Amino acid sequence: MNGFKGGKRLAWWGMAAVAASVLLAGCGTLKQTAAPTLGAGDTVAVGSIANYTETPSAGSSAASIAASVLRANGLKDVRFAPVEAGSSALFDTAQREGSEQKLEWAQSQQVKYILTGAVEEWRYKTGVDGEPVVGLTLELIDVESGHVVWSATGARSGWSRSSLSSVAASLIGSVLAPLAPRH
Repeated sequence: MNGFKGGKRLAWWGMAAVAASVLLAGCGTLKQTAAPTLGAGDTVAVGSIANYTETPSAGSSAASIAASVLRANGLKDVRFAPVEAGSSALFDTAQREGSEQKLEWAQSQQVKYILTGAVEEWRYKTGVDGEPVVGLTLELIDVESGHVVWSATGARSGWSRSSLSSVAASLIGSVLAPLAPRH
């Protein structure tokens, strides 16, 4: 009889684990292409991240978090690409403009890759709970060829007591995880 009770408990915990994973999976999505193999010594410049939201400086915030995540993942040389003259730091939607200048700068600085992208959502939902939501797309450009060698898009929402920056850091960490250097 004791074995049967243990089996019920195990089945209950199994169902609880499945329910929890389904619930957590509903909080975000992530789609990406195969990542190139990066070395710890590869130089990555974080370029401007376009802000297609109504939240001022969302692109700059995403770029800062991305640079920090890349460093924490083991890249030793992560830089910021210079911001184009005339671009608005609050609502920068000119992502593609100035890409030739970014590539020229990166080549002159011996940068191997440029990380760029766009923020599509960066806000608290309206309503009683006000959950934070973040959606973004990132691309890794090979400076030598000028081609996009990796891209990813993701979205995540948090609970009503979560901060927007913690949801953003979690999403950007998940999105950039495949770019961690392999030893």
